[in-house]
Amino acid sequence: MTDRTTQGRHILVLNRFNAEVGCHYTDYVDHTADRVAYLTSAVGRSGVDAELAETVAVVDDLADWAAVSELALGIVRQYGPLDHVVALFERDLEVAAALRELLGVAGPGPAEVERVRDKVTMKQLVAAAGLRVPRFVVADAPEEVRRFTGESGFPVVLKPRDGSGSQGIYLVNSLASLEVTLASPLENYVCEEFVSGTMYQVDGVVQDGTVRVLRAFRLLNTCLDYALGDPFGSVAGDDPVLEQRLVGYAERVLAALGVRSSVFHLEVFAVDPAGPGEYEGLVFLEVAARAGGAELPHLWREVYGLDLLEVATRLSLGESPVLPELDPTGPAGGYLLMPEPPVRPCRVLSTTPLIDRVPAMYAEVLPEPGAVLNGTGGAKETGGRYRFRASSGAEIERAIRQVLEEYELTWEPVAEPAAAVFRVKGRAQSLARP
Repeated sequence: MTDRTTQGRHILVLNRFNAEVGCHYTDYVDHTADRVAYLTSAVGRSGVDAELAETVAVVDDLADWAAVSELALGIVRQYGPLDHVVALFERDLEVAAALRELLGVAGPGPAEVERVRDKVTMKQLVAAAGLRVPRFVVADAPEEVRRFTGESGFPVVLKPRDGSGSQGIYLVNSLASLEVTLASPLENYVCEEFVSGTMYQVDGVVQDGTVRVLRAFRLLNTCLDYALGDPFGSVAGDDPVLEQRLVGYAERVLAALGVRSSVFHLEVFAVDPAGPGEYEGLVFLEVAARAGGAELPHLWREVYGLDLLEVATRLSLGESPVLPELDPTGPAGGYLLMPEPPVRPCRVLSTTPLIDRVPAMYAEVLPEPGAVLNGTGGAKETGGRYRFRASSGAEIERAIRQVLEEYELTWEPVAEPAAAVFRVKGRAQSLARP
């Protein structure tokens, strides 16, 4: 039997991706040459190969520092010091940084991770680099929020400083609704002006300070709209000039945050320019040092031929992955998320498959009849997920609107089964722009 304690690098992976996400750690790291231990959530257990792993420890909550640190220390005591700690999910970045500090492992520490997780620190640094950000105020005190809204006007957005996936966000449109919102606990929140403009998700890879890969996706509405119950559509952009401009913009943002080698997910608004500067028409929203979520990892693999989760893993290990040259005239990708019905928990009774009726659609994930949707599924447990591939973003947008016209889901409240059956049709839904 081979003595694994003498082999290669010793790597700890924090994982919460299940098998459906398609994060293939055994393809990214040779588990026969390196020793790979996993600290995983119960949901993520299906996403790791226990037979090839050095060990697999399951924890109820990867945000539970006491449990995670105890398990990590136990792994070090049993198997020896670590060389790397890898975390690919945004909310695990702080835990990974704290573990590196605790265990004396090289890599981004708490101060570095704060720059790409804390929305106040992030915006301060980006603004200091001369780029536009929304006006904002730390929402620690209600009087500060009231003062801010008095100066900026409505609407405003209140969001967690370290949030992700548009969870815990409030869109406030009036003084009355502000007072209702301020009556709720708003610990660690920021309040910022509402920016009206076309929003882009910008995914890419930066190596040694240079953006090597980038693709921009134009949003048909916003993550906030989705959190409030509207469909969410994202379409590859058809503007190569803007895309090239975003390369330089992303490099400047990432340099301001001290991010030199990482996969990134940047959200930015394109608005009417307010000045002569090169990037005056762009307003920074936020950036994450990880791959984009929802259907984006699938799109990158299936349409663009690049596994951003693999790239992120290899960069975390100090490697220099070979990256393909993306053809700006090549195929375009896009996706659509249908929200859960408005009453939750609810039981799905039926759905209408559209995979054979929409030519640009190549993947469809619908909830099974009998599935219970409880409002906590985010971008995975939805009323329907769709992925598209076409020669242009415009063609994908037409396909998305066809889905919206033909989509149908019937459901009943779990609290009162069979008391009422509801049908959700696509044309009753709306995207923000016609």
